[in-house]
Amino acid sequence: MLDAVTLAGGVERGDILAETGIAYRPLLEVGGRPIVQRILAALRGASSVARVALVAPDPVQAAAGDEAVDLRVPAGDSFIENIRHGVQAVSPGTDRVLILTGDLPLITPAAINDFVEQSLAARADVTYPIIPKESCEREFPGAPRTYVKLKDGTFTGGNAVVLTRHFVESRWHLIDRLYSARKNPIRLAALFGLGFLLGLVTGRLSLAGLEARGGRIVGGRVSAIISAYPELGFDVDKLDDLNIARQAAPSFDRR
Repeated sequence: MLDAVTLAGGVERGDILAETGIAYRPLLEVGGRPIVQRILAALRGASSVARVALVAPDPVQAAAGDEAVDLRVPAGDSFIENIRHGVQAVSPGTDRVLILTGDLPLITPAAINDFVEQSLAARADVTYPIIPKESCEREFPGAPRTYVKLKDGTFTGGNAVVLTRHFVESRWHLIDRLYSARKNPIRLAALFGLGFLLGLVTGRLSLAGLEARGGRIVGGRVSAIISAYPELGFDVDKLDDLNIARQAAPSFDRR
């Protein structure tokens, strides 16, 4: 088992806010409950999770019942600050920590357990879920996702990670740089190398190559975890995502 941190400070400024009037994404209702309540219920239902910390602003904290949260952490000014504060808050005896974003409306205990169990078995400093395209399209046909083609298949990324405490404390500046550069090809090329990015774009890169390069960049062991649970990567970024989640919620709630 390990402790979990939910990062639920996302502020909505686009079409979702215009349509719903709700400024905090984790407070959007799906299946009659705010997304944050759905995530916390899935964490409570996962046998692989011990304590749960919620990093969120006051309105989101207020929506989370006391029985669902062990530790409450005020949201900071940045993504990396929230990770650090969340990891520091959970039990110091836990070597590895699961981190989830607060916009996963359909996350299930089964998806969490599978990712955690594979992550612990990998014994890496960082594990990150990747989901096969066929799994996503089977569950969410027509939903737009960003995919990367590797020699091993075509995948999309999930919205979770398992990190060691030591990695967070010793590499937090690098984590911040990687997160800041995630949508900037020039900055990514500076970090990973142009040859690496070309291999990624052309589909010539293997999963093992991806892990090895990532490990060299961060100075630790990185493992990509193949997950057959597309709900681990289905987040709410746009109004279309919210509508799909609301349509799919009854099916996921029966699982």
